[in-house]
Parts: sequence; structure tokens; C-alpha cells
Amino acid sequence: MALFGKKQKDANQDVIVSAVILEQTQLYKNKSKWGMTFGSTLGDGQVIAMDNQVPAGMEIKFSVTYKSGRKEIVKVMSGTPECDRLLQLAIDPSEMSFPNTTDLDTVQAKQKEYTQVTLQKNQLPGGKYLIGRDIPAGNYDLTWIWGSATVSKFINDHDTTLGATNYLQHIGTRFDYEARQCFNIQCLDGELLNIDGNVIVEISKSKPIELDL
Repeated sequence: MALFGKKQKDANQDVIVSAVILEQTQLYKNKSKWGMTFGSTLGDGQVIAMDNQVPAGMEIKFSVTYKSGRKEIVKVMSGTPECDRLLQLAIDPSEMSFPNTTDLDTVQAKQKEYTQVTLQKNQLPGGKYLIGRDIPAGNYDLTWIWGSATVSKFINDHDTTLGATNYLQHIGTRFDYEARQCFNIQCLDGELLNIDGNVIVEISKSKPIELDL
């Protein structure tokens, strides 16, 4: 586990793309209260100290993901700028801000250059595809056309938990960890191909492997 103070370069706001709260721990500190007791005769009084615990802030553990796809667990104290930023990402990822106006101008320019796309032959939008019904069994390549998504494959269409996944890949062009092509995905009868996102990918049969050793 790394602290922000030790990895300030990695913790820049324009590098972290998502954050998940893992644990919150209330911290306390000892605080002494001093007082005086008085007896029935002069000189019987004495100074006493009473210790009690008072809140000293909260330590929050996050799982953060960087643009490169690297994940890391970090601990930060509540009330710090780093903690406020990670809480914002964890609670409302859509509120991610750009680090400077140059990046914002670039994004706005790309938005103005947008052209409408239409679905072509052998292209798939986001959705769930049952192998053997929607797509014939076989080995396939997926090529990015537009948008971004997570491509996953499950052993059947009844269990879509993480443990039933036998293929997982992010596809797109926005982040470094996203691929533009996915090669040789083996799709068996009864498996479920899940394309989760607003995306268009082209599907094609994988070419046979040729070896000349």
C-alpha cells in the first residue's frame, strides 16, 4: 500500500481515472484534562490528569486505477485535497475534470468533428450474444470501429458473475489499457459474449496459425 505523499507524481488528477472506496477507519488521539482536588485541610489538594480519546480524523483506503491500466491501493486522510478528489471520483465519476484548458479545448474540438456512424455488415454494437444462436461457434477477431466497451465471455448465459468469466478485455482508443483489436477469441456453443458499452466492433473469423519452425 502506498501513501500519496510517497507517490505524488502518480497521484496527479489527470492520471487517475477511477477510484473505489475500500475501507474507512476512524482515528483517535489521547487528550488529557487537568484538574485540582481539594481536601478538608489546607494542603490536602492535589493536581490530577484524566486521559480521554477524541476523534483525530478518518483514514480512507481507496483502490485507484490509472490511465495506464495499473491499479493501486492507497490510504489518505479525510479533509485533504487528495481525499476530496478521490471521493469525487468514487461517488460521481462523470465529474472528472481536465487538468488544463488545453486538454479541454482538444476534447471540445474532437466533439465538433463528430460524424455519424452506421452499423455495417459483420459489425456488432454493445449487447449480449449467445454462441450457437446469435454467433456461430468458432474463433473470432474483434476490431474497434467506434466508441468503447468491455468485452467479456462467460461459460454460459446463466452465470454472469466474475468467476464464470473466461475472457475479459477493454476495447477502445481513449485509455492506454484499451485495445483496438482482440485476436483469436475461442467461442464455444452455449457461451455468452458480452459487449458492455456504447461501441461498434467488427467481427471476423480468426486466421489459422501458420508455423514454419
